[in-house]
Amino acid sequence: MKKVQIRKFMLIDSVYRSKILSGKKSTTIRYGDYEAKPGKEIYIVVRPSDTAIAKVKIKGVSKKKVKELTNEDARKDGFKDIKELLKTLNKIYGGLDAEDEVSIIEFELIKPLEGIPLKLLKGLNYREPDEVARLYVESGMSASRDVDLIMKHIKESGIKSATRRYGAARVRKALLDAYHRLYESDYI
Repeated sequence: MKKVQIRKFMLIDSVYRSKILSGKKSTTIRYGDYEAKPGKEIYIVVRPSDTAIAKVKIKGVSKKKVKELTNEDARKDGFKDIKELLKTLNKIYGGLDAEDEVSIIEFELIKPLEGIPLKLLKGLNYREPDEVARLYVESGMSASRDVDLIMKHIKESGIKSATRRYGAARVRKALLDAYHRLYESDYI
């Protein structure tokens, strides 16, 4: 079986959003051979909206056969017991055999996010909008009145507030313009 590298983000179903943000879900159990470097910071992206809801640090990846999973594994994954966990895994993966190997990816919440669209996060080369806005404002750059205004608003009130006020398309364009100016000027 081919190894799956976790590089910048992990996709997780949106039903687990509150458990991740509250710390009740600190692992994800995946069928197959997953790899991630302990200490690496990545984003948790919920499906189907493809929105980054948290930044987490990988604590480790371990392998087990399905038959070796425990109630403790289930609780860390946000389930009440092994029975509930296995029911969900079988639903997702179409029936697992007791000898099938799973990867348990353990993570620690660094910070919740306001809900950053994955497409925007990729466009910013995995820089968070508040970081781009802060760097832009602190650099003293000026791309246009619109970009300056939106970056200042994001820095002071966050991306959700800016999106409500200026609209998603305008905010996205301003962030990408600011990011490219910062990149061209070697701030990023």
